[in-house]
Amino acid sequence: MSKLKEIIEYAMRMENDAEEFYSYNMERVQSAEHKKLFEELAEMEKTHYAVLSSIYDLLKVTPPPIVMSWVVDDTSREKNVAIIPDNSELISDKNALSDLAIIRMAYLMESDFALFYFNAAGQVEDEEAKRFLLELADWEKKHEVMFKVRYEKLLKQSWKDVAGFIFK
Repeated sequence: MSKLKEIIEYAMRMENDAEEFYSYNMERVQSAEHKKLFEELAEMEKTHYAVLSSIYDLLKVTPPPIVMSWVVDDTSREKNVAIIPDNSELISDKNALSDLAIIRMAYLMESDFALFYFNAAGQVEDEEAKRFLLELADWEKKHEVMFKVRYEKLLKQSWKDVAGFIFK
């Protein structure tokens, strides 16, 4: 399989996983603003997948295998894992912790996607493919920056002065 086909196949799986991540967590975040954002991003990731799929089809290859969802069954996870106890004085808004963790995962996911597309562009010879991958890297970088800003804001709200240890 050519390098470009491998890149597009992997990218399709990434975009599908991202859509599942946003759809799954849309109902788990506390903030109405974050729910709306995740709804919009889930749709955007579907669009990214469709674009990649059409390019993949143009390369005349069979579709990638169906991948298993990364979503963990809620019944199998610990219900009361207290990494940070409920009575912690560091957390001012207990509901923000859920959003904080989910937004951080989204930030890291988008960061990985941006890095993947940027590095993938360096692996292909075709200039049009390279431009396309760099455009995808730019899209994902914008998502990364948006989530970083949200993550920093939530971190500062939740962790107050201690947040300065991570972000100045």
